[in-house]
Amino acid sequence: MCSIAVMLGHVRRTSRLDIALALIFSGAAYLVWALVAGFSRQLVSAMLLATDGTENAAMVTKVVKVVFLDAGIAIDLVGLVWLVGSLALVLLSSRQKISISWAWLSSISQSCFAALGAVLVGWGVNASQFITSTIVDGDKPLLQKLSAISLGVTVTLAVVFWAGVLVWLLVQRARFNSNRRPSLRDGLRSSFFPSRR
Repeated sequence: MCSIAVMLGHVRRTSRLDIALALIFSGAAYLVWALVAGFSRQLVSAMLLATDGTENAAMVTKVVKVVFLDAGIAIDLVGLVWLVGSLALVLLSSRQKISISWAWLSSISQSCFAALGAVLVGWGVNASQFITSTIVDGDKPLLQKLSAISLGVTVTLAVVFWAGVLVWLLVQRARFNSNRRPSLRDGLRSSFFPSRR
């Protein structure tokens, strides 16, 4: 039986389809991350508006408030850095330096951590006691104000990075095709039809 480490370390010829799917999935994984971060921030803000704050709340509610609302910019930056890392793995695997499985593992891990974050926020919000209150927007700390705008900025940067990698891969492919005429086997290179060396 093959272990996961052996499977991830095995480098075979990576096809264009492999690269395209990994690139699409890395963008989708970041999209999941950004949606969870944005909805979590809105959910925690709505919880704070509906309660007397977090003084009498459960410990998990206090942690969720600090992580997802007060320091939400950190969540946004971690997601962006994770996307850049996944894109770097896609680029390395397109150059046949590493296995494409590493890019897939990174994207899947980002999606899983986003899902765990959503579960944590749901648990923290449901653990609080809902009491009516009035909280003025001007009373927010600086980190909460930065967190309110950071998601839009990081999503824009993520789209620029993702599109840049896509354009770079297309330019590299066009440069490769200009050096030789394409054949029918170009799209079929896989473990079934290995390339000749």
